[in-house]
Amino acid sequence: HAGALIDRIEMPTRGKSKGNEVDGFAVRNYLLTLRATGPVTAILETPGKFSAGVQAISSMWDSYGCIRGILESLEIRHHRITPQAWQKVMLPGCAKGDTKPAALQRARQLWPEETWLRSHRCTKPHDGMIDAALIAEYGRLKKL
Repeated sequence: HAGALIDRIEMPTRGKSKGNEVDGFAVRNYLLTLRATGPVTAILETPGKFSAGVQAISSMWDSYGCIRGILESLEIRHHRITPQAWQKVMLPGCAKGDTKPAALQRARQLWPEETWLRSHRCTKPHDGMIDAALIAEYGRLKKL
């Protein structure tokens, strides 16, 4: 049986000259709030080597580095995993390219009461929140 969802937020971001970036101050404050309630373990998904473009991969690695730096500076225990590692456990037998629908189906099995919508106005489930919940459940199962 899956662990209960304690909280879920969208990754805090702030605007920059082109697009958005992780808001490190907001992430830090959120983690400090969590840590005040007890021990915290974070699981970071390492970005892949390939993506739709140089700008996208640069943004992913920038976000990863920002979050990893915050975790290290706050001395929060964390584990780095690849998408393949958690998907192999949480989405067994899923064909490459079919992970989004499989992840939504698995998340609905584990947390049937959750809508996975970014807000009450949204109609499409948020892929990032779904993946984050499945990664957290992977960590719970693996006792990370």
